[in-house]
Amino acid sequence: MKHLYKLSALLLVAGPVAAQQTDVPQMAPVVVIHTPPTSFKTGTYQLKRGSDWKRAKLLYDARSLSVSDANHKPQYALVYPADSVRAFTIGRDTFSIVQEVDIPRPAQHYPSLITRNLYHQAGFYVTEYVAVLPAPQPPVVYTLLTRPAQPQALAVLPPSKVQFRMALAKVLHDYPALSQQLELDPNIIPEQLPELLTAYGRWKATSGSK
Repeated sequence: MKHLYKLSALLLVAGPVAAQQTDVPQMAPVVVIHTPPTSFKTGTYQLKRGSDWKRAKLLYDARSLSVSDANHKPQYALVYPADSVRAFTIGRDTFSIVQEVDIPRPAQHYPSLITRNLYHQAGFYVTEYVAVLPAPQPPVVYTLLTRPAQPQALAVLPPSKVQFRMALAKVLHDYPALSQQLELDPNIIPEQLPELLTAYGRWKATSGSK
């Protein structure tokens, strides 16, 4: 089995599939974990039932957004469940709501989950959820993929290299070369997601649209 694995990996590099492969960089940026604030922060928010953005002091967790009153007093904050919020901002960060999310650790299902927006790439919205675990366990960062106008979670990408690669391979299965590379190449790491989605987007714009 070990020899078969090596042979398959070699074929990905040397065979016909290599012509479609992406250049995956070997260096990755330092990961910074953005945990939810522990106190109210100035921001803006928009509810689903209203179209206007409003300014207030905000505090959020995975399932709800707390909003200070008209005089910006947090002690009289209103608490809105995630499914009633359209989006909100704190500082330079924008947050949105992703629906039907299954988090593997700890295993939980969220009908609606507040996530931090990262970027749009190759037809995907990429957001982030940080699961804060009981001390002394460190936070666990999950990357979520959705489609425009479809808030349901398309994929939850765990921070583990193997689990990340397997989960992303399923999402990008229509690009066989990249999907196979994800399954077989242990050097691919989660921090390379932007480059991987860029490669998928290039393929989708050419071969993938045929």
